[in-house]
Amino acid sequence: GEFMPTLNEGTLLYMPTTLPGLSVTRAAELLQTQDRIIRSFPEVASVYGKAGRAATATDPAPTEMFETVIQLKPHAEWRPGVTTDSLIAEMDRALQFPGVSNAWTMPIRARIDMLSTGIRTPVGVKVF
Repeated sequence: GEFMPTLNEGTLLYMPTTLPGLSVTRAAELLQTQDRIIRSFPEVASVYGKAGRAATATDPAPTEMFETVIQLKPHAEWRPGVTTDSLIAEMDRALQFPGVSNAWTMPIRARIDMLSTGIRTPVGVKVF
């Protein structure tokens, strides 16, 4: 496949996957906790999380999959020495929950990856 340069969208997409069969109540609690942690980072302008899926053909998400869009402040307002990669690593360490596996990407990149491969992480294996 063709290689796409990394887009810096100024937005991160946090897509953790939890155990199947998660109750809506538990999903909402987890989502709120995650949003609160993410919002505590000084580089973050806003956080919007959703659990479950939209009723559209372009959203292949099951209920146990969360999508959290993190809007970042302009780079000039970040703490000295913080990069997109170091910020993701820092958030990833802060967001460790039992039964939750984290995936990080950017919204446009994620949609392109998902639509072109059906796999929603940057690295995936398809078995036929």
